[in-house]
Amino acid sequence: MKIAAFTLLLVASASASHYRSSESTLVDLWGQCGGETYLGDIDCTGGNYCKKINEYYSQCQPGGTNVTSVGRWGQCGGNGFTGTSLCEGSDKCQVWNDNYSQCIPSMDAEATAVPDNWVVSKGVCHNKCQGDDDTDVGNIATFEGCVAEAVKRGRYFAVWKNNKCQVLRTVYTYSMDPACTSAAYFDKSKYTCSGNSDYYGNDIGNTQTRFDRCLDACEYYTSGGKNCNAVTYVQMPGNTYFGTCFFKYVPKDAQPVKNDMGGAACKLIKST
Repeated sequence: MKIAAFTLLLVASASASHYRSSESTLVDLWGQCGGETYLGDIDCTGGNYCKKINEYYSQCQPGGTNVTSVGRWGQCGGNGFTGTSLCEGSDKCQVWNDNYSQCIPSMDAEATAVPDNWVVSKGVCHNKCQGDDDTDVGNIATFEGCVAEAVKRGRYFAVWKNNKCQVLRTVYTYSMDPACTSAAYFDKSKYTCSGNSDYYGNDIGNTQTRFDRCLDACEYYTSGGKNCNAVTYVQMPGNTYFGTCFFKYVPKDAQPVKNDMGGAACKLIKST
């Protein structure tokens, strides 16, 4: 029977490798946590619970402490399966075959639009800073979902390249790459922003910094009796360390124009 073969595969896999977390008394996901002759640890790491497969083998599976629902990637159905078919949150129980169903992210729950406080630049790859960890995100199906993951994690930049998602906390530079699309957070109560754009001319100053600091600085920048009311943020050729923030003084009805260097253009809502 296929389900029996699947169970034996799990048992063999666990026997070949001893799954153990850095916490010495906890067993990692998919590790053995029980059984008639088992003498090891029985408590699973956070977000998992010890599921009895048969009298000889129990395994740490997704589901947390609430075993009335199954965590993401956990089994939720199939011939011979006796557990719950209810997945956590918005995940759905996907039937793969007669013997196995699994909780996976629901496409209905996948973000379908980028929030209006994120500026999107196509052909732009925001560069990861040294020390920025936990940036690569798996199981994301779309660019919009990547931005949603950045929001969820409290990050300010999202990069989508070759159907892979990266979320970043701090960005100083970017590179041009047609395989990339990137997004950056901005405060929509203060600014309107447009990707791949510029407010040509009307420069009153510039500085080398990162995108979020460019916006913060504009609010307080004055030169020649003119207050900054717009910015263009662009990666200048040959500068591998900082993007350049161009402070602008533009007419209130000024509209951004296309910029092939990947720049983002933002204008203060309450300009003077």
